Amino acid sequence: MPDILSDDIGSVPLPAGADKEELRRIASDLAAGKAAGGKKEIFNKIVGDLMQEKIDSGIMRPNYPQVQDMITSFGSLIEDHSEEDEPWVVKKEYAVIPEISAITETAKRFFKDTGEPLRFRVCVTGPLELYLKKVGGSIQPDLLMNLAKSVSRFIENSRIDTPYMKTALYSIDEPSLGLNPNLAVDNDVLADAWNLSTKKAKGIDVEMHLHSPKALDRLYGVEGINVLGVEYAANPKALGYVDKGEVESYDKFLRIGIARTDIQRLASEYGERFGTDYWKDKDKNRLTSEIENVRNITKRLEKAYAALGDRIKYAGPDCGRGSWPDQESTYRLLKNAAKAVSEFNASNR
Repeated sequence: MPDILSDDIGSVPLPAGADKEELRRIASDLAAGKAAGGKKEIFNKIVGDLMQEKIDSGIMRPNYPQVQDMITSFGSLIEDHSEEDEPWVVKKEYAVIPEISAITETAKRFFKDTGEPLRFRVCVTGPLELYLKKVGGSIQPDLLMNLAKSVSRFIENSRIDTPYMKTALYSIDEPSLGLNPNLAVDNDVLADAWNLSTKKAKGIDVEMHLHSPKALDRLYGVEGINVLGVEYAANPKALGYVDKGEVESYDKFLRIGIARTDIQRLASEYGERFGTDYWKDKDKNRLTSEIENVRNITKRLEKAYAALGDRIKYAGPDCGRGSWPDQESTYRLLKNAAKAVSEFNASNR
């Protein structure tokens, strides 16, 4: 069997003292080429250090640290810098993800230490999600396609191929798909938008990241998407929505969430098990040493593999680590997930 690659979704708790809104303002200025040197250094240091933590955890395809809100980080640039004759189409020079530039020095250190480029994952909020947050559920196909063109420009500008840094995986994030009961849009319209979005990603894996598996059937025939994301760790029933025959027929692969990140439920279980308030406990290690430990994460991967076999190409934590209490907790979770995947690979070679 080919090795499964460990990855992560992107969101992270910010270090103490960092302010999300301030980072968003700096990122916006960086994209516009007008950030002062000191602000740029602050941004690069925070993002670079967060990326180093992901690398140190052993994750094979770390996502750039997502320190901004998934909507405003793309939507504000689209709104502020659209083409004059094409509403919601961002000018190409402003289709920038500043976090990617911010990890350059981290990537160079990785290359110096290993002799290998840092192969990383890039998440971009999808055109449907941007549309829903901007307008609502009444989809106008022409405007959706304009947003898809914007997404395509973000993807094109984030395609990095240097000796020390390579874009290895894209993720189109559409969390409302399958969850929004009022969504009325043709599958062909969505497929056209996603195919346009991913046009510049040829030769690189492209995942569709969902929060619900109920929409998987809308993705099997989408040419531009070859990896389907399944949030499985917190929702074991999610595997039941995967049609392995369709996955194989359309030559798709899967990204499986194998480590839970639903921190509110985990905290409740922690309290029941250990008789203490997780949020007030100074030593929170038992969450990752006794609940979300390597053994339990590995068991999920084994169960998923028994059902889906070598259609699983990527595995890692579910999304949602940004709401965790601190970086140390999420680092331990990442490390457990990375170790579970590595040990699974080693035992199945």
